Amino acid sequence: MDVMTIIGFLLGGVVMTWGVYASGISDKLLNMHGIVLVVGGTLAATIVNTSLRRFISGVRAFGAIFATPRTPTAEEVVKLILQMADTAQRQGGILALSNPDPVFAGGFLKRAVSVAMISAQSRETRDMLEEEIRRRRLDFQEDANFYRTMGVLSPMFGLIGTLFGIIQTLSNISDPAMIGRSMAVAISSALFGIGLSNMLFVPVANKIRLRAMEETLSLQLILEGVLDIMAGKSPHLIGMHLRGYTMTGAAGESSPAGR
Repeated sequence: MDVMTIIGFLLGGVVMTWGVYASGISDKLLNMHGIVLVVGGTLAATIVNTSLRRFISGVRAFGAIFATPRTPTAEEVVKLILQMADTAQRQGGILALSNPDPVFAGGFLKRAVSVAMISAQSRETRDMLEEEIRRRRLDFQEDANFYRTMGVLSPMFGLIGTLFGIIQTLSNISDPAMIGRSMAVAISSALFGIGLSNMLFVPVANKIRLRAMEETLSLQLILEGVLDIMAGKSPHLIGMHLRGYTMTGAAGESSPAGR
């Protein structure tokens, strides 16, 4: 399981719960007006903004952020590629790698080796595999945009709830007993919208983006490693090449995979 995701949500829940009870507003905060308007309105607008396939993908992506990433780390990729390079050097080139791990990096390693063997041309191999990497990255981006959209919409529906509450307040302005209740409804709607955006939707979108960067770097390392093996480079030279990717990758977006 992803410990950082779990700790983050637990800490956020504790902080928000403490804030509610410390301020003494627990009995005024939970009103169906704000909850239905913010949650229902955000969900409805998001459905309009997306397709059924992307909606299902977005829901699955939320569950995936709690699990340990299935993509191997950059260090694991480099280690395996160097082992493959050593085998290829001793046993006659890339044709010696006919049985790579079929599940490594979601099967991308096996496909990369297969494409390299069939095409036997580095340019064609690069084009085909880079297109697959690009499509995977786009899928991650769409999942992240799913939550970014909700992160933008939920405060807006909170504001709509606030406006409804203000209208109710003005309509009952002659009754002082109703003014406080109406304003509580108005402000709590904004709180729901802003809270969902900042504690749920935006963090989830950024977590998916981080997973996309990590996977893209790993796949790019596999691609470059396979191409180097095709070119007959020594394991030592391949290691120097791939470790250069991991060092720049630590800087985030500046890595070749992040572009």
